[in-house]
Amino acid sequence: MVAVRASQDTSQPFGLVVSGEAGEYADALRKIVGPKLLETYSVRRDRELLELVREGVPDAVVLDDEAVEAEALKLLRAIRRLDALLPVVLVTVRTDRRWLEHALRLAAFSVVVKPLRLEELLVQVHRIMVRLDFLLRQRRG
Repeated sequence: MVAVRASQDTSQPFGLVVSGEAGEYADALRKIVGPKLLETYSVRRDRELLELVREGVPDAVVLDDEAVEAEALKLLRAIRRLDALLPVVLVTVRTDRRWLEHALRLAAFSVVVKPLRLEELLVQVHRIMVRLDFLLRQRRG
């Protein structure tokens, strides 16, 4: 797994903000990916999440819709106002088509249906890292 920061500063670990169920896997993610490559930030409140995004801390977010105070799509819309390109994985129990379409219109990186498993979270984090690595290589090339 190749980890690079969206800001092109490869000396810093990949910053991943997690909420809800994903927070339960934060330690396991750091151990598997490696603490030098991944730093996780567990948030419990919407305000904490938005402040981290505002400060440019995360390279990606895993947003659990049951762990947020506002409706997940409203929070994703607020994230988009701060950072239009930040990869956001939504973790949800929702499977209705209209909700999923809204999530995609708001440029959710992906939607994972609960229950969240460590393996699925690792797949999503890997996909984000590979995509960011590809984008950075294109900019440099």
